[in-house]
Amino acid sequence: MKHPPAWSRFGAEVRRLRLQAGYSQTQLAKAIPLSQSMLSGIELGHKGSKRDHAEALDRAFNTDGRLVRLWDSLNSTPSHPDWFQEVLKLERKAVEIRQYQPIVMPGLLQTEDYARALIRPAQPWANAAKVEELVHARMGRREILTVPDRPLSWFVVDQVVIDRVIESPAVMKEQLTYLLSLIEDSVIRFQVVSQETPVHPGSSGAIRIMTFDDRPTMVYTDHALGGHLSAQTEEVRYCSAIFSALQSEALSPSDSADYIRSRKDQL
Repeated sequence: MKHPPAWSRFGAEVRRLRLQAGYSQTQLAKAIPLSQSMLSGIELGHKGSKRDHAEALDRAFNTDGRLVRLWDSLNSTPSHPDWFQEVLKLERKAVEIRQYQPIVMPGLLQTEDYARALIRPAQPWANAAKVEELVHARMGRREILTVPDRPLSWFVVDQVVIDRVIESPAVMKEQLTYLLSLIEDSVIRFQVVSQETPVHPGSSGAIRIMTFDDRPTMVYTDHALGGHLSAQTEEVRYCSAIFSALQSEALSPSDSADYIRSRKDQL
């Protein structure tokens, strides 16, 4: 019998948090309380959980609603297209993420208002409720940057990403302030390719490279109607070389932070 993918995703997170907290299944089952067979089934993805199970687990792990938010996102109408679902699953499992973005701030780094300003015109047929659902889903992705075992995350963007005012100066200032907090807290590494740089390797478009402990490195490139996910050796090698070349063309991380700071102060 094939079980819903959402069960496996939720169960894997429960198991990860249980091991991180140092609980055995027996100890956790008593703390919730829940039968050990039910807890085992949830962790294996063989059984679905209820929202109150997620609430009880959050209390046991002291995870401030993380599992409830995950449960809500998995049990609501999908907020990402089918072709992007696999990318999101891989994003959560990656130990390293390298991303180049030439046009807008990478989704993992966006503030709520910045994301809303991008999503609204890109979804001309969506009503306000759907736009908010999409914004909420994008904000949920940021959680991978807050966990202790977060992936090593290195981003390179073109200067226009920092210079272009999205929605309003206030929205952009908030976005740059948040970005600087991630940089200064060493959550991410970030570089800016100066506008003065002549034609550079990034002209081919956005690139995301994801590295894992238990599977081959994968690359993802997107376009207006979908995206391309690949573990082909030649494609991974090509994208990795492009990203390395972009890093060498970009301002240093400290100079990039200084530029972001000066741009924020101008707003």
